[in-house]
Amino acid sequence: MLKSRIFNYITKNFSSQKVTNNVCHQNSFETVYSFPQIKYIAIINRLKVYHLLGSGVAIPSCGLLELCDILSSNSFLTASYIGVTGAAVLSLASLPFRNLIGFLYISEDNKLIKISSLDFWGQRKDRIINADDWIPLYDMPPKFTDQLYRTPKLSDGTKYKLVMKYGKIINATKVGQVLE
Repeated sequence: MLKSRIFNYITKNFSSQKVTNNVCHQNSFETVYSFPQIKYIAIINRLKVYHLLGSGVAIPSCGLLELCDILSSNSFLTASYIGVTGAAVLSLASLPFRNLIGFLYISEDNKLIKISSLDFWGQRKDRIINADDWIPLYDMPPKFTDQLYRTPKLSDGTKYKLVMKYGKIINATKVGQVLE
């Protein structure tokens, strides 16, 4: 019974009309691009959060156990080194994957674009913009990183990363009409 209440609450709230970025819409969106490996990159980005939580528990615990002479005299420093260097490595490793686009959706009337990207902490961020706010990919100057990923830019200055080489373009004609 509790499961059905939760399911009804979730479906009721997420299937109703949404308001995002001051754009009220009830359009249906078509998936035009997907990057299947985004789930693995999200796991790497989320690993940083779990490591920070574990370090936040382990470092003070090791310090207390060292004060009580239960652990050896260097356990606090060892836990601190592992916590800090692990957090630094995971943060640096996940930095290039910030604002990586996992899915692109375009509305039926080609006026709205829904961008589903990955943030620094591994969470999915959905943003709905007008098609006019997307600066076409061919209007931007070529970059050294274009072999790995494209960097689409919005009119407000937000930059994303779009992996064309390993991503799947599902509807090429719609992508060509709206994004390029």
